[in-house]
Amino acid sequence: MLFSDHAPARADRILAISQPEHALVSGQILAAWGHPLDERVVLAAGQHDVAWLDWEVAPTFDAETGRPREFRSIGVAEHAPMWERGVDRALAAWGRRVALLVSRHGSTIYRRFNDRHRSAAGPGLVADERAAEDYLARHQQRQDEWMMALGLAAAEVAHDAELIAFADTLSLILCGALPVSVPLDIAHHPITLSVEADGSFGLDPWPFSANRLSFEIEARPLPEAGRISDAEAMHDWLADPARTTLRRDLVRQ
Repeated sequence: MLFSDHAPARADRILAISQPEHALVSGQILAAWGHPLDERVVLAAGQHDVAWLDWEVAPTFDAETGRPREFRSIGVAEHAPMWERGVDRALAAWGRRVALLVSRHGSTIYRRFNDRHRSAAGPGLVADERAAEDYLARHQQRQDEWMMALGLAAAEVAHDAELIAFADTLSLILCGALPVSVPLDIAHHPITLSVEADGSFGLDPWPFSANRLSFEIEARPLPEAGRISDAEAMHDWLADPARTTLRRDLVRQ
């Protein structure tokens, strides 16, 4: 689960957005790309957070924030087995190319984690580093096998993975889970993102086929105080059918 704390000009209520809903926006971003992409690449973008399905149904409570635990608070030692199950689900449901890209997105996440924490101290971080290294080693072998079986070149897979990483970051910004100032790039080419006077998001250079894109993101409003009192109250909140729609527009600058 992620939260709209960084959304510019957000409503009074903080919104909770599921990881699969955010991933759906990632898929919509690539579906609108300036040239046609393989449909399984678009599908992988839209399903890259399949690992979070069980978690979204039964999240644990963070007493410090008064919210369900946010996705970035989950350590790699806990996260990696979830992601592994997500790759297996992708393989069973959609086949090797989607599973390859979901697996590859996990590798991107864990390489970034290791880059940030490689020499950090603390038993928790050590366990997380070991889990990241284990995932990277085992999934490199799986990815190599799938690429060979599918006849895909490493450069092609790297390009597809970069597109998914771009769509993932842009979607997180649109959902308000990351600030607008987070760097964006495609294949190391910087992309400038700005908030326009009407609240839309301007993008330059523009990589899409249409001049404007609109996204409707289903979200759960948190209580007015932005906090939930305890785990029992969180379960009542999860059972509440109340939803709202967060609309986001991307425009050519």
